[in-house]
Amino acid sequence: MNPEYPREKEKIGDILYGHSMIEWQQLRPLAQVRVYFDPVTKMAYSHIDYLSEDVRRRLLQKKAFESHSQRAYFIVENNELNEYKGLTLPYSDEIVPASGQPRGLLLKEHGEREARALNDIARSGGNVKAEYHDVGMALLKTEGAKIDVRPLSAEECEELENEEEGEIIRYGVLRRWGEDYIPFIRLDLFQIVHQLAIKEGIAHVELLSNAMKRLSRILRTAHELGIYHCFTHPGNIDAHGNLIDYEHAIYRDEIPAMKGEINKNAEDTDTELELFNEEGLRFRDIDLFFGGAREILRRCQECFKLTREGLMTQIGFLRENIDLSVGIPVFEVLAHLNIGFYEDTLKKLPGRDQRRIIEAFIDNYCPASEGWLVKEEVFSELARYGEWTEKSSGFITNPENLTGMPDRQISNEFVLNLWKRTPLKL
Repeated sequence: MNPEYPREKEKIGDILYGHSMIEWQQLRPLAQVRVYFDPVTKMAYSHIDYLSEDVRRRLLQKKAFESHSQRAYFIVENNELNEYKGLTLPYSDEIVPASGQPRGLLLKEHGEREARALNDIARSGGNVKAEYHDVGMALLKTEGAKIDVRPLSAEECEELENEEEGEIIRYGVLRRWGEDYIPFIRLDLFQIVHQLAIKEGIAHVELLSNAMKRLSRILRTAHELGIYHCFTHPGNIDAHGNLIDYEHAIYRDEIPAMKGEINKNAEDTDTELELFNEEGLRFRDIDLFFGGAREILRRCQECFKLTREGLMTQIGFLRENIDLSVGIPVFEVLAHLNIGFYEDTLKKLPGRDQRRIIEAFIDNYCPASEGWLVKEEVFSELARYGEWTEKSSGFITNPENLTGMPDRQISNEFVLNLWKRTPLKL
């Protein structure tokens, strides 16, 4: 052990929500790592190479567990959980397609944006709070498909500021916590969610219904505040319905300026631009969750020359035959297909259970006076096609005009490209 960073005396069998971490490990094996904890800021870091000397002097080593993705880890202490996102090893020579950021880093504009969105929603009833902590700066060089990231000191930044060697970026760590936030079990882990229900002593359908009630309340609250998530796939929602990863959130008052910037770019299609409004973003938040990223799924079908059923069988086989101990990367790859909660989970349940869970979502998202009409239209659509359609999402997002006119989902690429044009300022 390095005496410079002493280990805090650890309690045997850390307790989280009434269960020891040993019990949680039996439900879902979690990798353990050592991190450096700052008792002053309550922030934790996977490595300390680029932290200032005064911060290093007060660090303690703590045991941490992996979260759902490679970008986060959490610490359990006094029956409370603190999760840390960003500044994770290893740094990579690639931009992660799902986030548009260098692997291992959380850029300042994204970390601040997620903290702002989560806290705005928490003030109106959400469960998860967040705090972003700025850590340092780095030089990002791009050479074809490869990138090179080199953390910089403040002095080096001043020296390089006017040189065209690359882009100077700021990065940091986001801390998230919540009353029953469970970052290592997300809704896309179907069998594990089922086992969680057994551990919590409630029926599987009841746990899912409760998760849907919370998710729909969070989405309704966010939309009323004019906050749109953009990546609401089940991998971003925990088993209790807490929606996180708001790092690409868009606020309604930003839309006009963004559209103005988009209009300068001749490559954008008129169709995509027409969808980029509050109604289109609200639709995407609902449709992506239930129906998945349709454009990606269609491309996979074409690439592998599969029917939709064939594609789902292949994905289903992979999901159901992976040993959890292989770690998160495989799950991340599968999650990025954004299959959709209906196809990946609800379809495996009896019809009456499907109905109960969907009703729980609609009851908490739609106005009470229109909810029964929405349910009637959605279940009629499901009975007709046997899958979640664009019309199903359209009925929920626009209950005042039940014409069934489908919207097309704004693509992932379009949303990520918004961040390439100009850094958004809070």
